[in-house]
Amino acid sequence: MISDSELKAMLYLLDDTDEQVVNTVSGRLLSEGTQILPLLEEYWLSNQDPLRANRIEQIIRNIQNKDLSAGFDDWLKSKENSLLEACLLVSKIHYPGLDESLVVNFVEKIRLDAWMSLYNASNPHDKISILNHIFFERYNFKGNSNDYHNPDNSLINRVIETRSGNPISLCNLYAIVAQKLGMPVFGVNLPQHFVLAYCDDTHMEPVVPFQAPPFLKREDYGQVLFYINPFSRGQIFLHKNIKEFLQVIKVESQPAFFDTCPTVEILKRMLRNLHYAYQKSGEGERTKLVSFYMKKLGMTDESSSEE
Repeated sequence: MISDSELKAMLYLLDDTDEQVVNTVSGRLLSEGTQILPLLEEYWLSNQDPLRANRIEQIIRNIQNKDLSAGFDDWLKSKENSLLEACLLVSKIHYPGLDESLVVNFVEKIRLDAWMSLYNASNPHDKISILNHIFFERYNFKGNSNDYHNPDNSLINRVIETRSGNPISLCNLYAIVAQKLGMPVFGVNLPQHFVLAYCDDTHMEPVVPFQAPPFLKREDYGQVLFYINPFSRGQIFLHKNIKEFLQVIKVESQPAFFDTCPTVEILKRMLRNLHYAYQKSGEGERTKLVSFYMKKLGMTDESSSEE
């Protein structure tokens, strides 16, 4: 890693009038990666030269963006495609310095609270009823209907802080907790309103306390038993209700609307929603940044919100 004295010398060159010198220094610092961020942030906060401070800030952003891009690449190559990790990646688009442990620790806290109440529940409806009580009564999560398109509604760290979100962000957090409790709850890519499905697990061995597998695989479970709508405080509904919903919104019924979807499709939908939210709020730079990650997933940067 670059020494402190070398770093100071290089930072003083950032206000050089020779653009090539500035680009060389910037490239050298960028190559150091995230390990240099704490020092850069320290110098950025204490620097009195506006031009130098501005250029340090840009280098910090470039390092963070490079690291986030690598994070998306790693996620796409991963066999697990962790839903929690996908949510954290999306949040880092807005909060690149996000302390992931705050989110991870909260998920563990709510999981533990729910587990303590689930010890004598065996049937799926009872389990969801108890999780609903923890999620919506004890922790007061709710759908944000008043400020529906606020970008914060799509970011898991802000959803945890504000206790409110859009349909897909609430579904994601709910499903993450449920799966950590051993419940086979997975996302359903329903048009205009993301929901969850509880799948048949009667053939599976009961989950040992505090030893739920890190990832539940959809292929290990049977057919969908019922659906859950966290945006409506965990309302349970059935196959026929989805048919009725599709008729109301005038969308032709498709088998995919009644079954669960891969996590990569959830990530695509999160990015599409965030892209729309940034466009609506006039945040041009962040809109472009989301477009970059959408294209990584083979998407176009169309502007639409279905939540």
